[in-house]
Amino acid sequence: LLLLLLLPPPLHCRAEAVKLEVRMPPSLTALHVNACPGNCSYRGGCMRQGSEQRAFCKCHYGFAGAACEQTDEGLGYRSTCWNNCQGRGVCRRGFCHCRKGWWGKDCGRSRVYGAHSARRAVHRLKVYAYDLPWELAYQPEYQLGWQDHDSIYMAWKVFGEMFFNDSSAMRTNNPYEANMFYIPAMTYAYSSNLGDTLVHATRVIDHVRATWPFFNRTRGLDHFMWLTNDQGACSWPGATHPEMANVIKVVHYAWHHPFGKSLPSGWDRLQNKHWGCFHPLRDICATPYWNGQAETAAATYGLAGSAPAFDAKVIPTQRLLFFAGGIRHHEPGYSHGTRQELHRRFGKGQHPNVTIHEGSFPDYTAAVRGSKFCVAPSGHGWGIRLSQYMAQGCVPVIIQDDVYQAWEDLLPY
Repeated sequence: LLLLLLLPPPLHCRAEAVKLEVRMPPSLTALHVNACPGNCSYRGGCMRQGSEQRAFCKCHYGFAGAACEQTDEGLGYRSTCWNNCQGRGVCRRGFCHCRKGWWGKDCGRSRVYGAHSARRAVHRLKVYAYDLPWELAYQPEYQLGWQDHDSIYMAWKVFGEMFFNDSSAMRTNNPYEANMFYIPAMTYAYSSNLGDTLVHATRVIDHVRATWPFFNRTRGLDHFMWLTNDQGACSWPGATHPEMANVIKVVHYAWHHPFGKSLPSGWDRLQNKHWGCFHPLRDICATPYWNGQAETAAATYGLAGSAPAFDAKVIPTQRLLFFAGGIRHHEPGYSHGTRQELHRRFGKGQHPNVTIHEGSFPDYTAAVRGSKFCVAPSGHGWGIRLSQYMAQGCVPVIIQDDVYQAWEDLLPY
């Protein structure tokens, strides 16, 4: 009886509904999983497109196939484990379970280096990549709102896998000889395209500062991190937080807002009033990655032995200027007002040889290839159109005030 009196009271459990909001295009209808082939192997959702009766599987991140029956091996950027664990381990739900003697993000490490094992390289670039713990940087298995893992935002992962797989003298596994440090954060996996990257990045940088001596040595000036989301580092603070400001940001959106210049409409909450989202003397604007870019360029220009679909020597005359996409008339901050102004001037057929179309356009690829110039504005942040136009043979017209383009210090825009 005494023992019963000392025991804690019994727990009364009750089931509660948890609301999970998954953004989904309006043309898609969610169905019960048993309406799809093989119940989607319980690795995805069952969908129907528009008025079509055929149901199909939208697979969770890391799975593919008509019934989501395929797992990590050979799925490229959709693999949940980087480099498929280099063949030195087994990928399970996003983690590499490495064989004895190997460890690291992709089972690529087999040796430990001491503090006096080498001197910092002086005459050549030596880059070291940190291994971050899973509780700080983990690529979720599930693709909740699968557009959140659209391939156009995956340059950070493509670069990461290529870097960890690099065997050249540039990459080093000895941090004591490194003069550049790669922080393989997963900001996009945490923020998606429009979320705030600062929360995840701050936690990662705080961990790097507290765990290794290298960041504090230069206050982060020799460290870099990818931010492929729409607005890059726009949510990051400026010179008031040097531990964040000094890190080299590799971004797609490189809006440099000079100190003292008035902010455009819709950008009143910009955190960094010193240089905006991008510092041109420190940060890097890189080209976005998108599926099929190499094949598209090869088909357009006849590369790699294929027959050209477009003759670069003959400028099309079917249409002088073309744009199709979202306009968002009531969002003045969207594209810094460029799309809205173009649509106001040309969106109602004011010029017979100019097409500024709101929404999707039938046979979009043919329209791009049949135009002499194509407008490449920004959106909420960077846009994919510039590289797509170049791959499809249309001369891009860039209307993005104070926004640096990819590799602008190297390419003669």
